[in-house]
Amino acid sequence: MVMNKRAKNRFIDKPIHTFSMWSEMTVICPSCGKAGTVVLDREQQVAVFRCNGCYRHEKIVPCGGYDFQVSAQCTSTGKRFKKFLPQNQVHGSKQRVKCPYCNEFVVGDVQGQRESTGLIYKKVWTAIDPYFHYPLFFQTNFRGKTIWALNREHLQYLIEYLSADLRTVQPDYHQTYKTIRTQSDVLPAYMKYAKNREDIVKKLKKLQVEA
Repeated sequence: MVMNKRAKNRFIDKPIHTFSMWSEMTVICPSCGKAGTVVLDREQQVAVFRCNGCYRHEKIVPCGGYDFQVSAQCTSTGKRFKKFLPQNQVHGSKQRVKCPYCNEFVVGDVQGQRESTGLIYKKVWTAIDPYFHYPLFFQTNFRGKTIWALNREHLQYLIEYLSADLRTVQPDYHQTYKTIRTQSDVLPAYMKYAKNREDIVKKLKKLQVEA
């Protein structure tokens, strides 16, 4: 008699931008301790916090930090280049910057601003929202390391990914999403270790029940 092998639990991964810094973030309300949400209103360029428990409502401007783009041409190599500098390092319409090819300092033109993604990501990776600095609601500890999820959808993704026997992407993944990176590419290595996955999943599922 042939024994049927257990069916493999297959997981289809998602693109890296699925749970980006612009996602709705579930955070701990500083007033009542219940779950609230932080979202970025792109049109108004404000971050908005709303509590689901005590109905606290806040807005903050500006959202995160900003970088200035400086365009310059090196006098030694003749090559043009662009650099992004923090807001506090830029003064006026001209800025002295270092050429990435020869390290010579040249004067470039300040051309505009962009959202400082590095600053935003740095704050999120410490398990706090980048605008109001409220702790993320879905977070737990595993051997001294903080594991967090931006929201319920992100939490479910982590549980399904870590519980899977097989992990892959859809056949037309690269054509559809125009990226080669998936969400799992940014997960810490210790979360992917086979010896850790079961214990981590238990902790994540506990968050689902307690929240």
